[in-house]
Amino acid sequence: MPVFTTRKTAEAYGFPVGILLLDEARPRAPGDVAAAASYRYPVLFRRVPGASLDRVLHGDPELEAAVVEAARELEGEGVKGIASDSGCFINYQRTVVKAVGVPVFLSSLMQLPFIASCIGRQRAIGIITVEQRALGNRVLALSGVDARRGIIVAGLEDQPNFAAIRAGHDELDTVRAEAEAVAVARRLVGEHPEIGAILLEGAMLPPYSRAVQQATRRPVFDFLGMIDYFQQSAHRAAYQGYY
Repeated sequence: MPVFTTRKTAEAYGFPVGILLLDEARPRAPGDVAAAASYRYPVLFRRVPGASLDRVLHGDPELEAAVVEAARELEGEGVKGIASDSGCFINYQRTVVKAVGVPVFLSSLMQLPFIASCIGRQRAIGIITVEQRALGNRVLALSGVDARRGIIVAGLEDQPNFAAIRAGHDELDTVRAEAEAVAVARRLVGEHPEIGAILLEGAMLPPYSRAVQQATRRPVFDFLGMIDYFQQSAHRAAYQGYY
């Protein structure tokens, strides 16, 4: 049995990943980044006071101190990496990296350079997001993806179920949400058959990745997959078997 030491800044132990949360209430289905049931390992959540979607979307500099403080609190609790529940937190990625000593991956968009390398320059990347306005040129540039890379973005804001959630509706019908996500994905690849892979950008979209994958026959990447990828890199399980 290993030797364990006291961590005076921690209330509890054993959290591989910490998640920064928007200061907003919405229903969280299993598969949502902010739903504890989405993980096969313990995670620690920390709400950032005042972090509305609009403020995070625009990278409000007055919010920076609160984001950094929340990230440092997670680090003090012993997490080995820090993610978030909104891709727009990428506006604070560089600041948080400088402020803490653990890996930081605040946006699913950080997968774009990897996806681009996987499919080659001749294929485009499709991105499906809850709100298309969130993915301006500046936000995409912060991901590190080559500006010349073909990227085609589709939003879900015109879909009734997703529009209701963004308007503050307290109920999420996951059957309807899946149907809407699949419809948008099918339309996207139908209009742009050159798309070689799809990124479901939003933190609430991973529950629909499998259905989108089956409907489009493309590789589908999402926020939760990125967090799982980090967790495996930081806590690799031992291999067992017969020989």
